[in-house]
Amino acid sequence: MAKRELEEINAGSMADIAFLLLIFFLVTTTMNFPKVLEERLPQKIDDVIDPPLVKKENVLEILANKNDQILIEGNRGEIEDIKDKVIEFYVHPINSTIWPKLTPINESMANQYIEKFKVLSAQYPDDNRYADTLKRWEIKKGVVDAIGTYNEISDKAMITIQLDNATSFKTYVSVLNEIMAGINELRAELCLAKFGIPYNKIEKSKVPEDQAKVKILRAVYPKRIMKAKSKNSQG
Repeated sequence: MAKRELEEINAGSMADIAFLLLIFFLVTTTMNFPKVLEERLPQKIDDVIDPPLVKKENVLEILANKNDQILIEGNRGEIEDIKDKVIEFYVHPINSTIWPKLTPINESMANQYIEKFKVLSAQYPDDNRYADTLKRWEIKKGVVDAIGTYNEISDKAMITIQLDNATSFKTYVSVLNEIMAGINELRAELCLAKFGIPYNKIEKSKVPEDQAKVKILRAVYPKRIMKAKSKNSQG
């Protein structure tokens, strides 16, 4: 039986078809190029502005070196000296230039600022700063209502504890205890003078009236303690 010859496929027009398809896709396809964000190099600044420094009078600096020796405001002292220095930090002549600023808060001042920030809070409800300031002045008004005019220590006032990497934990705890002893002594004196009861009787009380008194005492004498980063000292 004779073999049947296969017919050849005419591929002469395939190249034309492929070319036409290529043109079609080039015309109809949208080329997506990656979006590149423009980066701006920082401009040269002629005058370098130093960050604001903490005023010396706003800081009570307590340092314990590697030998567990105590420095208070740069002067050698004992752990027992810390309490009296803390009390002086909070209670001092109102015109003092070496300690934090004290501002007398009275009823008239509190009412004035409360009204001012009520208006501002209503005008700018999306700005939380006015609402937060209003709350602070309402707290101050509550303090004045409870104990009368008082001296408010600057909100920038801070007691800092600077330790050496080799300072013992016992010394750190002793320093912290003396700081709190000074603050609590002031609270206790005020509590006895204004409320006629010992501070330690209400400090941890669950009674709402006692808790309100504790908040007032803590507002007058707030705990402002910051532990600075430890470092290696020379002495």
